[in-house]
Amino acid sequence: MENLRDQFDSVAERRQLLEVHTDRDRIASELEQQFSTRNVRIVRKPALSVKNPDFVIVRDADREFRAAVGVEHLEAMLSPEIHPPWRIGNGDDDAAERFRFLENTIFTSYDRRQLLAVSREIEERAWRTGSGAMFIGFQNTAAFRTQLPVYERLVRECDLTVTVFVENEWRGETVDGIDVVSDAASEIGAFWFVLFDGGGSDLKKCGLLAEEREEGQYYGFWTDEPERVDEMIAYLKSLRGF
Repeated sequence: MENLRDQFDSVAERRQLLEVHTDRDRIASELEQQFSTRNVRIVRKPALSVKNPDFVIVRDADREFRAAVGVEHLEAMLSPEIHPPWRIGNGDDDAAERFRFLENTIFTSYDRRQLLAVSREIEERAWRTGSGAMFIGFQNTAAFRTQLPVYERLVRECDLTVTVFVENEWRGETVDGIDVVSDAASEIGAFWFVLFDGGGSDLKKCGLLAEEREEGQYYGFWTDEPERVDEMIAYLKSLRGF
């Protein structure tokens, strides 16, 4: 069974390719700068025609097609707004598209705000599903305490269970449906992770795994590959003897 470090390293080995289709120098330069914080190779391609909007194609390490998105959606993806999970689905943008874009691609420099926005996407999927289990690691109790109201509402208004892993001892209140684990493996303190088991559906499984390498700067990935999510959840369950 792979631990969190193994999962992290296996994704880091797969460098993806971004094809930026545009004839506008400004757009190409801006995208190259924005994606400089990801472990990807960027190739500029001409636009298909003057009538077609600019877009980006993602290809995996074997150059197989993975995803495509219009340039007009990239700003929302790269600089997301942070909302509670029960409000995300009310926006005009497509949360599912934003989440799937660049899944299983290492980002090399994300701050807490960006990671929190990705976490909200996962929580929003759990909220809409209304059932299942979430496994969360915020590294320490102080970080988790700031997010506790979100998870209290999730377990109160949905048929969800939440297991939270922290490195130091939890001295907070007990909340029905939330299990706090403070005596797990030493690597727990190195990672921020949010995983949702899909509530019985492989299509809804998703997760985030990130490592803080400098204070406030994270390196990691998100995924909705069912097998990868299952493997990470199985490892976390093993720490508790589930």
